[in-house]
Amino acid sequence: MRFEEIAGRVDGIPNMSRNRARRVYDHLRATGSVDVLELGTAHGVSAAYMAAAVQENGGSVTTVDHVVATRLRDPPPDAVLARAGMTERVKRVLVEDSSYTWWLGELILQNTRAGACEPIYDFVYIDGAHNWTIDGFSFFLVEKLLRPGGWVLLDDMAWSYGASSSSFGPGQGPDALGLSSGERSVPHIKLLFDLLVAQHPAFSNFLVEDEDWGWAQKSQSGPRVVRRESTAGWKQRVSGAMRGGRR
Repeated sequence: MRFEEIAGRVDGIPNMSRNRARRVYDHLRATGSVDVLELGTAHGVSAAYMAAAVQENGGSVTTVDHVVATRLRDPPPDAVLARAGMTERVKRVLVEDSSYTWWLGELILQNTRAGACEPIYDFVYIDGAHNWTIDGFSFFLVEKLLRPGGWVLLDDMAWSYGASSSSFGPGQGPDALGLSSGERSVPHIKLLFDLLVAQHPAFSNFLVEDEDWGWAQKSQSGPRVVRRESTAGWKQRVSGAMRGGRR
């Protein structure tokens, strides 16, 4: 489905902006991604955009969230995906465990052959717990499921518990989690990206975008590269690549 068509169907629903959605949509189309995993469904907008992007490739999106958090969403993901026309393109997973790390472990077990996990995803979007313990472990699990050359994208690198105006769901707030002052003040996803993702030997290409998105590509070969740029820089690169492709 074309970007403008899917955008018109989900405009006004949180949480992914049209500019951010365009960035992910173009990435998935350009890389020919087929199998996509999302950790953190929220209202289902990001899943709808990603499903529209991989539709032309015959791909699909698996999106995972907690059953309790999902009950609090208004509008609910099912309604948003139906409105977007992406119900058949998105597989929803609702976990009842303490977090989606247990589900990821089960998935690794299902795909383990002769003592090694067979990777099954081309792209993984981590936008769920925003918590060092949960998402830090999730990243290591996701690496096993990501194909060489595939990408991981982490959202909300600038977000922290202390600066948040969010209304936390049951058991998700800093008091319920028993977080220290340090855990409340430091952005967990930024720490995760700097200390775990950018130092992981299985990844070699990194991009910090607008200081809030962290991209990492699983290695095929070549030197490690870390870049920092704004969305404007990405637009210039895409524009140049498109002009070059028309020659």
